[in-house]
Amino acid sequence: MATHIPSTQKALEIVSFGDPLKGALRLNTTASVPKPGPGQVLVKMRYACLNPADVFVVQGVYPGVAAVRERRPGFVGGLEGVGEVVAQGPATSLPVGTRVIPTLLDRSGCWQQYLVVDENLCIKVPQDIGDKEAAQLIVNPLTVVGMLEQIEAEAPVHGNPWIGQTAANSTLGRMFIQLAKKRGLCTVNFVRSKASVAELKQLGADEVIVFGEEPNLAERLNAITNGRGLAAVVDAVGGEMGSAALAALSPGGLFVGYGLQSGKPTCVMNSDLIFKGIVVRGFWLATWLKKQKQTIFEEVLDMIRKGEMRPQVEQEYTLEKYEDAFRAQFAPDRKGKILFKLE
Repeated sequence: MATHIPSTQKALEIVSFGDPLKGALRLNTTASVPKPGPGQVLVKMRYACLNPADVFVVQGVYPGVAAVRERRPGFVGGLEGVGEVVAQGPATSLPVGTRVIPTLLDRSGCWQQYLVVDENLCIKVPQDIGDKEAAQLIVNPLTVVGMLEQIEAEAPVHGNPWIGQTAANSTLGRMFIQLAKKRGLCTVNFVRSKASVAELKQLGADEVIVFGEEPNLAERLNAITNGRGLAAVVDAVGGEMGSAALAALSPGGLFVGYGLQSGKPTCVMNSDLIFKGIVVRGFWLATWLKKQKQTIFEEVLDMIRKGEMRPQVEQEYTLEKYEDAFRAQFAPDRKGKILFKLE
């Protein structure tokens, strides 16, 4: 049966770089539905994520999107999502009806009902993977896999399994706990509220520390690790929390920064660099992905299938409720991903 394709659609556009709750976004209810060209498909989107990186795109500070680098507002936001192929362009073989995850490279655009993408940039979704899980495939699960690979290759984890992570109650943090446990690693998880402690332990967290409520953090971490310190730290926060986690690294320990939620820099003592030989580096998914084979997507889908990582959803919102979605994104005790429901 032929799918009816309208001429217009709803799209959430970034009209200026700044606060998403103060005019940076606009819902366009009469945006044109694009037509696929040669080698392209039209995808009817079902769900799209709201990630921290998407917030940075709106604010104009995320360098992974060309329009941000070039300071050109006036585009649709959204780095990842899932949908169904509803039309083909010339010389295209991907069948109508195929569920896909569109990879947009240095573009954004998942916060709309229809988008055009090259068929060779579409990841096919297996039947046994749900839409809500598929919509979250790229940013969080692949970052977790990439950082753990980096840790296993570069950190002294073979003699010391302890890894620290900040923002442990985030969606990514929860996945990190699960996959680290699967790989035989132990996690010390830093959070700012007691609300998520029991849940994180149920997921497999070995230790959970409420930052700011520990009278002697260094002593506590020393006791947890039997005096060895942390073999590695993954940090999404920076500031006081990231600095405290970094200070607990063992000799030869690895610090991986992948976010800056606090907006404040992480402090590194020269003595730790000189006498402990710690390594400080960043992780950016876009750079890591360029070095991976296409099979990495299938591998991560299989991890989700096996329950090694379980993407969680906090709430779904329509595009009309985008301000509520962003308020939920900023909530300190959010337990899962914020999704836009686009159908």
